[in-house]
Amino acid sequence: MESGKLNIVFDNIIYTLQRYGGISVVWNELLGRARNDKDLQCIELDYKQKITPRWMERYRIPAYTAPTPSIFHSSYFRILPQTGVYNVTTVHDLTYHYYRKGLPKMVHLWEEERALGHSEAVICVSENTKRDLLGFYPWLKEEQVYVVYNGVNDIFHPMPSVQKKGYLLFLGNSAVEYKRYDVAQEVARLTGLELKTVSGVSSQELNRFYNEALCLLYPSDYEGFGLPILEAQKAGCLVIAQKASSIPEVIGESGWLVKHDTLQHMAQEMASIVKEIQSRSTQEMVEKGFENAKRFSWDKTYQQTKQVYENIYHNHHIQ
Repeated sequence: MESGKLNIVFDNIIYTLQRYGGISVVWNELLGRARNDKDLQCIELDYKQKITPRWMERYRIPAYTAPTPSIFHSSYFRILPQTGVYNVTTVHDLTYHYYRKGLPKMVHLWEEERALGHSEAVICVSENTKRDLLGFYPWLKEEQVYVVYNGVNDIFHPMPSVQKKGYLLFLGNSAVEYKRYDVAQEVARLTGLELKTVSGVSSQELNRFYNEALCLLYPSDYEGFGLPILEAQKAGCLVIAQKASSIPEVIGESGWLVKHDTLQHMAQEMASIVKEIQSRSTQEMVEKGFENAKRFSWDKTYQQTKQVYENIYHNHHIQ
């Protein structure tokens, strides 16, 4: 270990699994700051640039021997079971527990449990995710589970030159049942407005969609965090969401929260809010969104993650 520096090995396996998506966003922000941190010796296992992936690489132990002592932080549930190496696992959500079935669920839960069982520290992206995690894995020690909120990028901002097109915006895979695309479709039918469905686009494109939209519909039954809420608010886009999982934590009092048991009732209430938005000034709520988004920053996320690393070194009396 270079004198005074923390050895952190970042496993970039996520980039072989997704180009866009919440986990990739989080990892990009973490890596960008770690590379410029003079307190760290930043080591990256990069399977897109430097390392040729093996068959089933995502489920395997990395073919790498780390300098010791080191912290190994994987972007997706991998570990380095090496003496003198301390593993950190980030849990973004527990969707596989709730919504997946069969072999994909079995394989993921095996991988997840293996990672958790070998981790010195576990980072959860919300209090709700932490509660879920401890419910599914009661053998975890609560003191080793840290809540570190995600941030939101400054690339999301109001674009005064962009004309409002007044459509309803829905983000994500419409085929994923818990995202509740069916609710968004019904809201569009009840209001007579266009529903634009967006998935897998760049941040720049997404910012334009936020600026063009009347509002973001976020009727999801479950989110580990809910990053689109903050992205939309930072761009000046209003948000109507379901009161579920981590969403109230993230949105606070700065958006509309709806909770009903049936599709029809939820869609009717959301449609009523949409009509209210159309009929009156919403600048006060836009301003509340701006203020809410200020609570979250990637710099804060990074500093809190770095504190987890430093705690591990301190707990093991490593200088």
